[in-house]
Amino acid sequence: MGFIKGVLLALGLLFFGLFGFSCALIALLLTPVFPTLRFFSNSFFLEPFGWFARTLVGVKLTVLNRGRIHAARPAIFIGNHQTGLDLAVIGQCCPVRSVIVGKKELKAIPLFGWFFWIAGNLLIDRANKSSAKAEIERVRKKLKERDLNLAIFPEGTRSKTGEILPFKRGAFYLAVSTGYPIIPVVCSNLQGKGIWERFQLKGGNVVVSVLPPIETGSLNLSDLSSFSDQVRKLMVDEYVRVSALAEELDLR
Repeated sequence: MGFIKGVLLALGLLFFGLFGFSCALIALLLTPVFPTLRFFSNSFFLEPFGWFARTLVGVKLTVLNRGRIHAARPAIFIGNHQTGLDLAVIGQCCPVRSVIVGKKELKAIPLFGWFFWIAGNLLIDRANKSSAKAEIERVRKKLKERDLNLAIFPEGTRSKTGEILPFKRGAFYLAVSTGYPIIPVVCSNLQGKGIWERFQLKGGNVVVSVLPPIETGSLNLSDLSSFSDQVRKLMVDEYVRVSALAEELDLR
């Protein structure tokens, strides 16, 4: 059953990727009249695909403190990364007028990769450090010029164990250099419930918690290491809490 669900998820990714691509293309063509319309494009994909994927897998999603998504704008949204299904779960907390940072390999995914690019999201070559640094600086300028939110997974890759991996500093550099607050978004453990890549798709309760905005205005670049460690600890503690809450909801 897990394999069948995985295949259907892949087909859904293509279908909703086509829908998102079509909407993003129309928004791009309308840019001369509506310059910021393109940056609403992620919602054209995340909302319908999220509903489809959660329904198919049987995920019962609870979002704690959803109002905090709109508490500070613009902001850097960071989340823990466990699986491709994060798009359907933690992606529900990505506000409009946001761009998402992903790896360049996403461009190879038919339809979805095209949508991701044309929607104005950012593709970074993580293997090329000099290129990645240049991209991060380009992102910083784009955020400030267009007053956009940013969504990024600071671990840089998916955790295979469910534990939150060490953070890379790009998200924190962007937050400190722009003065934007960081808003951590923490998803409970998806092991067994929603790991798309291993067909562990039995579903169940999933809890996502939006933590309070963390201001960065008083920080400088020399604080990046300690700041990222502080934020990671907050997220690890919350991860333990929401994972326990999700398991409790499963038993009811």
